[in-house]
Amino acid sequence: MTAVPHQTFNMAQYCIGRAAEGRPDHPALIVVKDPKAKQPAENWDYRELQSAILRIAAALKKLGLQPGARILIRLENTSTYALLFYGAIAGGYVPLPTSTQLTDTDVRFMLTDSGAELMACCESMSLDGIPNGVRILSTGDVERMMRGPEQADYTATKPDDPAFLIYTSGTTANPKGVLHAQRSCLGRRPMYQGWYGLTPQDRMLHAGAFNWTFTLGTGLTDPWANGATSIVYTGEKDP
Repeated sequence: MTAVPHQTFNMAQYCIGRAAEGRPDHPALIVVKDPKAKQPAENWDYRELQSAILRIAAALKKLGLQPGARILIRLENTSTYALLFYGAIAGGYVPLPTSTQLTDTDVRFMLTDSGAELMACCESMSLDGIPNGVRILSTGDVERMMRGPEQADYTATKPDDPAFLIYTSGTTANPKGVLHAQRSCLGRRPMYQGWYGLTPQDRMLHAGAFNWTFTLGTGLTDPWANGATSIVYTGEKDP
């Protein structure tokens, strides 16, 4: 098991950059859409995945964001959500993944409490009373970012620098932000063999939403950190 680094460590580089260097043509992400609509699946190899997230990182930097800036994500559960999450981390920013089912009151609270400077929001989800200083990205804006003309380098963050921020459910009180460090992904390594025997040849299918740590971990971080394939299903969750 690799020791925790003492100097620099970027979670996106650890999860995606290593596989993009070692097996660039291997399938990284497959997005299966509603089969009833007969829509073709999306297929991303590691080279394409890395290119997209580094283009997003470059586009975020061009917006003038400073390292550590919070970015609230309120998108549908698609590849755009996943790529923005990791593109922000690659650039040294702190994504805040949220559910599309939150109320406007919930979203305004998280924007204010986190100090978010940017919100990626579906066009169908208008939000009244956006705090001053918060800029809005549409789904289309993010999709254009991932096809942008420039690629950034992975930001040389430190192991204890913040990587992403997730709020608790707020069942018994106001939701509280839980800040995860760049090195948090390393804490998942004992599970790879101790829990589910994950190998680079495996394909991991998950049906959860990206707004909670279980799906982000088992659905994206774990397969990518092992050079495996993540499968996302965006159709109806009919058993």
